[in-house]
Amino acid sequence: MKYLIVKGGPCGFGDRLQCLKMCVKFALTKNLKIYVDWVDPIWSHNGESFYTYFDLVNIQKLNSIDEIPADATVYPAVWKGKLKLPYTEDMKESALLNTMKDQDYNADVIVCSSIGYRTVYPDSNFFANVFRVIDKRIISRVRENQQKYDLKNKIGIHLRGTDRANKIRKPYRMEGLNIRLVSAGMLRGIKFIAVSDDIEYTNIWKARYPEFPVLSEIKVLAGNIGTHNMTKSNITISKDTLNIDLLIDFFTLASCRTLISTSNDSRFAQEAERLTTHLNKILS
Repeated sequence: MKYLIVKGGPCGFGDRLQCLKMCVKFALTKNLKIYVDWVDPIWSHNGESFYTYFDLVNIQKLNSIDEIPADATVYPAVWKGKLKLPYTEDMKESALLNTMKDQDYNADVIVCSSIGYRTVYPDSNFFANVFRVIDKRIISRVRENQQKYDLKNKIGIHLRGTDRANKIRKPYRMEGLNIRLVSAGMLRGIKFIAVSDDIEYTNIWKARYPEFPVLSEIKVLAGNIGTHNMTKSNITISKDTLNIDLLIDFFTLASCRTLISTSNDSRFAQEAERLTTHLNKILS
């Protein structure tokens, strides 16, 4: 094994980040050169890539898939001759899932898609030594939010709607969320901020908690479609703008002292919380 390519797949940012952490761990353990290929319809409409917003440091890496020799052997074999192509549904069986821990593969190139179960690493120290945000638009806005809203002393609320909550469940979930806010100290003066990609959740929050701001600036607030699933045909703004807004939300959440999400299985919120203590390094 010499190279590891990380594909995107039909997944949002939380899943991609979780998979990337697993792959970084694997590349460090096995001494592989890594390349992150997120140029797929979910992440990229006009050439946006992982490297538009991020970089990897303190790790061996490829600058391009073209650096891989043409005669290199590939695992899973379905990727042979297709290393530069995005993940498609017919490659579903190629996902390495959670087997990428100690296993060795008899191939030069390993391809991992960000779909399915994977090894989850609660300790993010190794990842924070490698993962960097490089887009100044993200860094400057998150720093602004940190200072303006004193995020280190706030609890971040992730109003996960769109594809995870319908109209019937949102008011019910907000009642449950209110109980959690009280338990977290709302009546004792604890302050909150919220982020959301869901206009209905946002409106409910603003009406009920006008003293706690919603910091999201996502330009398209979808009814039942996650922002990561917005296609060229159903948005009028660039995917780059959506990505930037989403990433500002993510790192704004990660700037808070702790998080609460309306969706307990949200990888977006889970990974934001795991990076909280490493944020200065990641944004440096």
